[in-house]
Amino acid sequence: MADARIASVGDQLASPERRSRGFWGDALRRLLRSPSGVAGLVIVLLITVIALIGPLVIPWPYYEQDLEAVLAYGGPIPPFVDPAHLLGTDRLGRDQLARVVDGAQVSLTVALVAQLVVVAIGVPVGLMAGWRGGKTETALMRFTDIIGTFPDLLFIIMISAAVVDTPLFTLQNGLLTTFIAIGLISWVGTARLVRGQTLSLKQKEDIEAARAIGVPENTIARRHILPQAMGPITVAVSIGIPMAILAESTLSFLGLGVQMPRASWGALIDIGIDNISTAPWLIWPPVIALGAALIGFTLLGDGMREAFDPRASRRSSRRPL
Repeated sequence: MADARIASVGDQLASPERRSRGFWGDALRRLLRSPSGVAGLVIVLLITVIALIGPLVIPWPYYEQDLEAVLAYGGPIPPFVDPAHLLGTDRLGRDQLARVVDGAQVSLTVALVAQLVVVAIGVPVGLMAGWRGGKTETALMRFTDIIGTFPDLLFIIMISAAVVDTPLFTLQNGLLTTFIAIGLISWVGTARLVRGQTLSLKQKEDIEAARAIGVPENTIARRHILPQAMGPITVAVSIGIPMAILAESTLSFLGLGVQMPRASWGALIDIGIDNISTAPWLIWPPVIALGAALIGFTLLGDGMREAFDPRASRRSSRRPL
């Protein structure tokens, strides 16, 4: 135990170079030392590169139909039969590889924008509740609890179904509605997290000192509390991304998400199921892509959790089996 204390003090009195890295530098260093974090980061970067570069390399746009090739073959073209369509085509002659890549763009866009909505709602609510306290905290957290009682997926489906026949649903082929639907229910956990962090941080000596010298309350919350809570917020966002991808795929599978001609992994899986007996190869590319994205972001989220809270990681590793 004494050795552990000495090592801890030694870490704190480390070289100026190490101290200069700061909180974010140390977190990045721990992330790159985490096997799960590195594996997730590699998968996520690979999917991102494919989503960005794929449309520039693939000769067929995701919406274009090669009816001539389909008619010549007599139906959907299987993978590796036509060099122009490496993963084959559907029955309408649309290139399967191009549509899977477009699905990656859609899923990444929905996940990231939905998390921006989550942060835009959850962080102010949690920060205000934890910092103000009293009736403000009670009112905000009761409202948060009410929203949190709704099952996430059911709430998202209800919002999407409510606007399915309105002009709002047609904007950006359903992307805007998907952003809003996922973000409006997913902010609850972030608000609770930020409130807890704020309640803990505002008891620290530096915050009390800032209050004592007359720094305005809003300035303390914005410039001192919020930056120190960014680590847990970043972890929450990274963990929320795979959940948003899965929610978007589920909506598209049900016909309430991204609409044609844009592709979505959920919609492609639905098409694959409909054609499972005549064109079984259609279902595998979107399933594999969706699974890889979920695994990648989940591993990255676990790695970021370990990086931003190494003490929690050590506690879990010492827990008896």
